[in-house]
Amino acid sequence: MPTSRLAARLNPGRYPLARFFAWYVSSQMVFESAIWILFLQDRGFSLAEIGIAEAGFHLAPVLLEIPSGSFADLVGRRWSLATGSLLVALSSILLWNAHSLPIAVLALFVSGANYSFRSGADQAYLFDALAIDKQGGFARLFGRLLSAGYLIGGGAAWLGAILSEWSYAWPLGLNAATGLLGVALALGLPEAPRTRVHPDRRDRRSFRRHIADVRLLLRAQPVVARMLMVTALFWTTLAIAGLYTQAAFAARGLSNGQIGLVSGLTWVTIAAGTTIGGQIGGSFARQWPWLVLATGLGVALTGLDAIVIAIVAYLAWQLVSGVIETRFSAWYNVRLPSAQRATVISIEGWLFSCLMIVLFPAGGWFAGRFGWPALYLACGVVGAATALAAIMLRREVPPATPNVPAD
Repeated sequence: MPTSRLAARLNPGRYPLARFFAWYVSSQMVFESAIWILFLQDRGFSLAEIGIAEAGFHLAPVLLEIPSGSFADLVGRRWSLATGSLLVALSSILLWNAHSLPIAVLALFVSGANYSFRSGADQAYLFDALAIDKQGGFARLFGRLLSAGYLIGGGAAWLGAILSEWSYAWPLGLNAATGLLGVALALGLPEAPRTRVHPDRRDRRSFRRHIADVRLLLRAQPVVARMLMVTALFWTTLAIAGLYTQAAFAARGLSNGQIGLVSGLTWVTIAAGTTIGGQIGGSFARQWPWLVLATGLGVALTGLDAIVIAIVAYLAWQLVSGVIETRFSAWYNVRLPSAQRATVISIEGWLFSCLMIVLFPAGGWFAGRFGWPALYLACGVVGAATALAAIMLRREVPPATPNVPAD
């Protein structure tokens, strides 16, 4: 659904959700997403060096993910969103000037910091605003928001890939411009009031006390804590498989424009998946194993030398991952209080980045040593193994809070 229609149905009132949706869409317009590996290869970097640079991207969330989530909870969601958008522009400028490995690592580190400040804060802002305006239906609305973002992001990726055949300056320049636009949009957002965990402490909110509250929350909800680790591993395998498709498909003879087209279609299929996920009801515990197994099979088939089968499989598992993203976001959010929501969601991103620092360069080495089919088979098997988490989900005792429905 177009963002304007979605925003109109939400009746923003005091909280201009239309402006938030505009910010979100701008944050998804990553023009170099389909060609940044090809850009670095064009600059003379090897796959191993690109893997090291990508590790720099994930080092930022390791250092900043949880502090940035606490920043969003304690200082304000809009300040966290604005900071992330500003870092988008800075990382694009640095990447264009990356003629050496240290500059490439720095550029991707700044890009990783951008995701740290945005992740968690966007979901938390939307969930809080919907609760205040009594709109409800987070899963359905978040699914449509993701769908709109992915559709526009897919168009941006395709356009960036086409423009890169003239000059890589085009996608990187457009990325910097959308980052600055995002800053202006985020700074215009009002903050939804959040319930204090310690109302007697008025303005004495501290980072240490906040982290202590988060630890108590996770001890009280052990299934949430364990699922943070499971999903971090699941998304890591998908990220490795997805990012290396640029090089894998290029090795099979696809041009930048063709890879950009596949990337654009990827965003469309994920958008369809998030829309489907927003409409699905029923038990998430029963759905999880089948969704994960289907994703793992698609990842494994993406490594086949038959390019048509590989592309179809790639798009298929992206579709299913969109369903999982929406369903799991809803599962998380209804179990988390507003005061710690952004911080807890950031923990998953922190764990994901810890894994990516080690596994993404290892994946590049593994592909160079054993070939693309072996890498995608390994990713598919590891991703499918997370289906075992369904056992834990079915044993969950839902927390006794009024806004948590029984599964």
